[in-house]
Amino acid sequence: MTFFTELFRAIGNCFRGIPVLFEKGLWHYFLYPILVWGLLWAGSIWLFAQLAEYISAWINGQLDVNSIPDSGSWLSFAKPFLTGYFSLILGWVLKILFWMVSGTFMKYVLLILLSPLFSLLSESIEEKLTGKKYPFNGLQLLKDIFRGIGVSLRNMFLEYLFIAVCGILTILFPPLFFITAPFLLFVSWYYIGFTMLDYNFERHRMSISQSAAFTRQHKGTAIGIGMVYAFFMILPLYMGIFFGPVLAVTGATLCFMEIRKLMPTDPANTTTSKPEPI
Repeated sequence: MTFFTELFRAIGNCFRGIPVLFEKGLWHYFLYPILVWGLLWAGSIWLFAQLAEYISAWINGQLDVNSIPDSGSWLSFAKPFLTGYFSLILGWVLKILFWMVSGTFMKYVLLILLSPLFSLLSESIEEKLTGKKYPFNGLQLLKDIFRGIGVSLRNMFLEYLFIAVCGILTILFPPLFFITAPFLLFVSWYYIGFTMLDYNFERHRMSISQSAAFTRQHKGTAIGIGMVYAFFMILPLYMGIFFGPVLAVTGATLCFMEIRKLMPTDPANTTTSKPEPI
């Protein structure tokens, strides 16, 4: 398949996942990202607010503005501002910066925390569509969880490496922004798609190197899945958190099953089918 064929098929499979989830009794997976995200959001606000207050207090201590005399110093005229408004402004500026930085990490933190549930969701979709059962193995589940965390961290590191390199290049030559900005969007979608596809890779005992090779071979699939995830994540009022992660996992599972010829064309109207050997 060509890149754009895979891209549009991946986007379509994410939306085809909605009837699959409801018809197969897996709709309750929509609820878990909301709960985890709510806890993450509340916890990050408190944590970064405390950190901002600590740094603000440290900077004020280093400046020691209270020791500035009321007159006779070149900073005396600014003492009321430094002792009154400066600390407040500095604290809020730091809080805003920390919240912005934390938002870039949230998508991976969410995927790491939900890795066990998403792995189970992907497995359940394949079982219900093909009839193939995967017996429960506690040790293997633990290995899969650590693998999912490792892959998420790997992808996060590589994505931010691309961001750093493109950022430096753009600073040195600003017109490159019109190339680096869309390129980084595709990089972000690719690595999110990789993470979603990996719930299938781990179940089929593919090594990380094999998983990376599979994803490179099917870039359009990975980017399409990541694009849908990113689109939903920018929607307001928790709509994105409700739909985005679960539809991306479902779409990734359907795409993987189609590529490996594990399922017929119409998953929503299928009860069970005998999978072909891998």
